[in-house]
Amino acid sequence: MRTYLSLLLLLFTPYSVAGLFVVVSEQSQINRFEVDDIADVYLGRTKVLDSLYINQVIDRKGEVRRRFFMSVTQMRESQVNAYWAKLKFSGSMRAPEQVESDSRVFEKLLANPQAVGYTAERPAIDSGIKVVLEINE
Repeated sequence: MRTYLSLLLLLFTPYSVAGLFVVVSEQSQINRFEVDDIADVYLGRTKVLDSLYINQVIDRKGEVRRRFFMSVTQMRESQVNAYWAKLKFSGSMRAPEQVESDSRVFEKLLANPQAVGYTAERPAIDSGIKVVLEINE
């Protein structure tokens, strides 16, 4: 009986998935991203989406970064670092700026409507930041 009760509780308990959020300023004309689009932006393949120029790409540090790149590009963090090292060495590109926290991402987005970032925390409704892609891991 206990086993059945435990199974029922497990089935009816809401399933929570840790998510990541691709975010921009509410002033941005970007309203939606596809995963492939954001992968291209974060790997430096493009800075223009639907004729909208992205002039700042904000990256995170730590576990959030590892989760993001694995979900979006299917690359380990070491592979991403090697990829960017190769581009920097050739002189063709600079890697996105890395920041320590979601709050720093929000600050930078509020200062630049043409920037894009990602966070582990959904922005507050009245924060001036909007979610353009939710990534469920």
